[in-house]
Amino acid sequence: MARGTTFANRHLSSIYGRSARVFPLFAVTVIIALNAACGQQATTVTVTPPPSGSQNRPVTASLPSASGPPAKYMYQMDPQHLGRSSVAGPRQAALLRTFDTTNPGVDTPEPGDARPEIQSSAAIGGDGTIYIGNFPGNLFALRDPGSGSSLELAWRFHPPGASPFHATPAVGRDGTVYIGFSTGGMSVDARGTFYALRAPSNGRDAQVVWSVDFGERSGRQTASPTLGPDGTIYVPSGVGKLYAIAPDGSVKWTAQTGPTVKTSPALAADGTVYVSSMDGNLCAVSPPPGTGDEGSIKWKFDFGEHLGEMPLVTATPPPPGVDGIGSGASPTIGPDGTIYVGANNSNFYAVTATGSIKWLFEAERELGGIWSSAVLSPDSSTLYFGADKGGIYALNAADGTQRWRFDIYGSVYTSPVLDSRGTLYTGSTVGHLFALDAATGQRIFDWDAGAPIWTTPSIRADGSLVTGDTRGRVLLLGTV
Repeated sequence: MARGTTFANRHLSSIYGRSARVFPLFAVTVIIALNAACGQQATTVTVTPPPSGSQNRPVTASLPSASGPPAKYMYQMDPQHLGRSSVAGPRQAALLRTFDTTNPGVDTPEPGDARPEIQSSAAIGGDGTIYIGNFPGNLFALRDPGSGSSLELAWRFHPPGASPFHATPAVGRDGTVYIGFSTGGMSVDARGTFYALRAPSNGRDAQVVWSVDFGERSGRQTASPTLGPDGTIYVPSGVGKLYAIAPDGSVKWTAQTGPTVKTSPALAADGTVYVSSMDGNLCAVSPPPGTGDEGSIKWKFDFGEHLGEMPLVTATPPPPGVDGIGSGASPTIGPDGTIYVGANNSNFYAVTATGSIKWLFEAERELGGIWSSAVLSPDSSTLYFGADKGGIYALNAADGTQRWRFDIYGSVYTSPVLDSRGTLYTGSTVGHLFALDAATGQRIFDWDAGAPIWTTPSIRADGSLVTGDTRGRVLLLGTV
């Protein structure tokens, strides 16, 4: 993919199917006017408990808790989205096994989207089970048999007519898997539902523990859930209503953030929840006091008030984000409370816990800007993120100056992940997965997947690496 090809041409070509090598950005699949939907809030929230007696059903399929805590609980590893794994990943790349989600061995009645793509990331259970969704609307639980060329299907979940789109599942310590789906595709009538799932007692269809219906016109459900240390699940609806849901499926509280939210919320140590919105703001949300059920906006940081010196590159949507307004990137929270986040205007920001700007870094300008969440190094000194132009950036977390940059021919929509020995992994739209030395930015390996990778790599406990591509393949990499 040529660097000179514009963001809009690349992604609109994908939407209308003119090129098999051109694929949409995380949130580009909304191609109708969202204003009608953005003004609507879900007026009814329905919590559906499991059928009578279901909590006593035996669960025979493997659960993460059987072998220890999950190796990757959620998107970007933890509630602060630090993006660091405690496991050492591979230093050489060899394809061990694959799973073709377009031919999974089970039917997908009423797919939620016709495209075969995987644009979400995998969560990893303590027993190594891989949980990952695709655009047609399946959440797959996959096992590695340890030999052969294919991963094995343990179970799947597919609500008819629904898709999880870009959402990465989260896995609780008891093995419960959390993820949102929505019906209605890209229409203003899109309706989101959030599910808690467990392995089935028999067969291959997941057991629904409970579900929360976000209501009519609650928007496409693309955001990944975040798990708090007490088990609370934080997830926004497509129209920006943030939900705090208890592990039993009861809604603890809600708060209205932006009119359109596509990102995973980040949770600070003091309980503040940070949400990036496509309307131009980073929102800080305080939970309600006592037994209240409505959170409050503590402050909003307006990206448009801090644009930097370089001229912006913008266009008229669709796709979302090309106007340079708002952010499709999830925030990262440092130990001192600083919030780090990229924006659609190609700037990367450090914002204090009180909502004031600490510094900004101007990445190379391109339509769509930065959709990658940052990794923060273990000593909190360096940030790593990808951008639509310029490849992977490493910044000094103290002042935002550039330490190094690894140029990639194409765009980076995945968030990187950092392993325990300082190897940084990232995918790219040109279909290559890179391993970089986080200290120097030097390339360790460059593996050609043959199709664009928009999936943040996930490291399993055995050191193998999981990613997906836009042809619908789940890829397990390791060292032979």
